[in-house]
Amino acid sequence: MAINRKDVIYFVLTDRFHGVENPRPELREKIDKSNPQFYHGGNFDGIVEQIPYLKKLGITALWITPVYRQIDLEHSHGYHGYWALDFNAVNPFLYIDNGRYPEGSKCYLKDLVDRLHASGIKVILDIVVNHTGYRHPGINGSSGNPTPIGPSWFNRMNISLESSVTEGQLSGLPDMDLDSPDVCDYHAQSILSWIRETGIDGIRMDTVRHVERNFWTYFKTQVKGQFPEVTLLGEVLVFDIDALSQYQKFDAIDQLFDFPLQQAMTNVFVYDHAMTDFVSPYNLGTGILERDLSYTNHNQLVTLLDNHDLSARFMTSILDAQMGDYRKATDVMKLSLTFLFAIRGIPQIYYGTELGLEGRSDPDNRRDFPWGKLDKDYEVKEAYPFEKEIYDHTRNMIRIRRTNDALSAGHFVCLYVDYFLLVFLRYIGENIIIAGFHNGWLDMPSDIAVDIGNNPNLPRRIKEKLADAHLVSLLGGPSYSIREGRLSLLLGGKSGVILTPAEE
Repeated sequence: MAINRKDVIYFVLTDRFHGVENPRPELREKIDKSNPQFYHGGNFDGIVEQIPYLKKLGITALWITPVYRQIDLEHSHGYHGYWALDFNAVNPFLYIDNGRYPEGSKCYLKDLVDRLHASGIKVILDIVVNHTGYRHPGINGSSGNPTPIGPSWFNRMNISLESSVTEGQLSGLPDMDLDSPDVCDYHAQSILSWIRETGIDGIRMDTVRHVERNFWTYFKTQVKGQFPEVTLLGEVLVFDIDALSQYQKFDAIDQLFDFPLQQAMTNVFVYDHAMTDFVSPYNLGTGILERDLSYTNHNQLVTLLDNHDLSARFMTSILDAQMGDYRKATDVMKLSLTFLFAIRGIPQIYYGTELGLEGRSDPDNRRDFPWGKLDKDYEVKEAYPFEKEIYDHTRNMIRIRRTNDALSAGHFVCLYVDYFLLVFLRYIGENIIIAGFHNGWLDMPSDIAVDIGNNPNLPRRIKEKLADAHLVSLLGGPSYSIREGRLSLLLGGKSGVILTPAEE
């Protein structure tokens, strides 16, 4: 099934999530949990073992890092999956040999996909076409090459990204020449094979902006032609809306990561920028959400607070800004999560964010999942009160989003905005949500009258339904009443509220 706006995506680095001990000694000896650049032992069997956790959290789609057989360097291993040796074989570190399949068989991934599907969880597979791993034997035709990749398949070495975004070497990785029909055909056939043989629901394409445009013609024609239901989620790591939107318009990429919004959420919630960064007063058009018309479909953007490629985990950024104050950082994290799940797009959670997992730049932002903080029922232990707050709040917000279509498919209307306060309404059919966010550190000194009845951007049907409505809070806390089309809202410091009309 395609990944859609009703989904909540959970992203794991398979090696760092959870593992079942591998019986093969030659693999176990390469596992070193004390070294952040080596394998830590996470695998498919570990994911299966923790499906109950994923279900309890409430996610509906799991994005896993690339599963290719990797090139391992002397002081750094391809635990993350982005240094491919063989694009058509599963990394033996990621599965337990069952004696039934050939080594590297895609059947090992299919078994994982089948188990996740049986639990109602879709699967997004990370795919790489831009580059191979360092020192790939195909570069110079040396031995040990399990692929048809040869020297002519690569762009010229030592081209900087400043000289060419598509032909330059990203982090020094050998860059494949995707203007070549042989290279494009190889990757198209490989992707088709992964889809056919494993049943994945979506593809997360790595480093899209560094891939030559010629490849997307192959993808649109061959892959989408045979599997139109398989979603293509593209990683274009840019923070400029004009640059990002081009990939949705011209390359038929179904979904893109919304890095511009991620940057805006960081600026507002972490560094206390004005809420007008999101929506401008008097509809001046300068707010980031007002620029959604730049996209082919802004509702198909994947929203996120953090991932493995950004400079730090979100919790660490907050803690740095708040001088290590966990109480303040927890409040900011909860407010940010409330916004993430209330705004348009498809929310993505990076593993551990729901527990306030910390980490600076790679590889520190790829720490092992902290299973020791959870009990056998997947509840946070009493010794970790801040983690428990974040975890419980994340689960609650996922539940609220999944049970209110207005948050996944509703039209957005800003009701009020100033430096500290943003109030918006989302609606579809009879489902109406009013979300308020107060980003100031002090409690609001007095209430704000939010005029709904005279808002020119709301249809009469919604205004009439809300004219004298009683609103309940989906996050707990006090209820509110609308009188003659006006809502009086009073919020504490760094807090949010999700309101909906009480059932009659």
